[in-house]
Amino acid sequence: MAATAVRPITGMLRRGLILDIGIALGAGFVMANAYWYGYHMPRTNARDNYYKKLEEERAARMGA
Repeated sequence: MAATAVRPITGMLRRGLILDIGIALGAGFVMANAYWYGYHMPRTNARDNYYKKLEEERAARMGA
């Protein structure tokens, strides 16, 4: 029982593994950008604009 338990990854399995990892990373990057620029940034900008408007109204009421 001196044989290794796991053989080295070679040939087609290695190519397939590299392709799968590349596709997963690429799809993850695309989905992360879709979330960030399609949902997160518009919501953040809307929130910031809302609070900026509130602050401007407060400043106008205070006469500053």
